[in-house]
Amino acid sequence: FSLSQTANMPEDYPDQFDEVVDFIQAIIKRLRRSLDKQTPIFSRWERNQQNAATNIENSSKKGRRNQKGKNRGCVLTEIHLNVTDLDLGYETKEELIFRYCSGSCDAAETTYDKILKNLTRKKKLVTDKVRRACCRPTAFDDDLSFLDDNLVYHILKKHSAKRCGCI
Repeated sequence: FSLSQTANMPEDYPDQFDEVVDFIQAIIKRLRRSLDKQTPIFSRWERNQQNAATNIENSSKKGRRNQKGKNRGCVLTEIHLNVTDLDLGYETKEELIFRYCSGSCDAAETTYDKILKNLTRKKKLVTDKVRRACCRPTAFDDDLSFLDDNLVYHILKKHSAKRCGCI
């Protein structure tokens, strides 16, 4: 920093005061939620070890499940990530739990869905684009507030699923 840059900085603070207060309130809210859930705090290494064990367990279950021809339906899945991993252009060390919907909605197909699929397959609905029921969020987590590496405050809305369903 040059001396002239440092001299101008206090003038910027009043403009950022509301954003800083919002940020602090969001952090306190998130901490209270995590304390209410009494989730253990793990280091990044411990989380990576847990995720690796879960992935190995899930992949072996998936193999057995596919052999039986069953699917698990539309479910909420979570992963620990750095905000930068979301690839939205933010550079930060801030971490989050990202929840997403995964699985199949074949079991949720109605007679209407089956008719549309059959008509599309028989090319009776060639010009129309027919959508299948898909596993999507039906509700989202609270907004995520964070500071990036340049100390700029950001809020992500509708970034992580709270509930999933076949839509």
